[in-house]
Amino acid sequence: MASAIASRRRLLDPGTRERVVTAKRAVAFGCVAVFAVAFGLTKASHPSHAKHHLKRLQAPDAFVKQLQDHQLRGGVVAPPQAPPEAQTATS
Repeated sequence: MASAIASRRRLLDPGTRERVVTAKRAVAFGCVAVFAVAFGLTKASHPSHAKHHLKRLQAPDAFVKQLQDHQLRGGVVAPPQAPPEAQTATS
């Protein structure tokens, strides 16, 4: 039993069928070509691994010295004060 699409396809003349096949091949080739170009650009522009040894991040020495000198415990740096709460008049 033939499907509805197959029966409609038989109604097309051979030239039209050939153009449809050519168009389908062109679209498929274009999709493969775009995918290949995008894949190549992605591989070329994104580093896959570090090119040098990783270096551990460290805090600046002056900052570490401040923390070790206990300067923060004497109230040099205090938490921010909250704004006063809104008060309404009593009637």
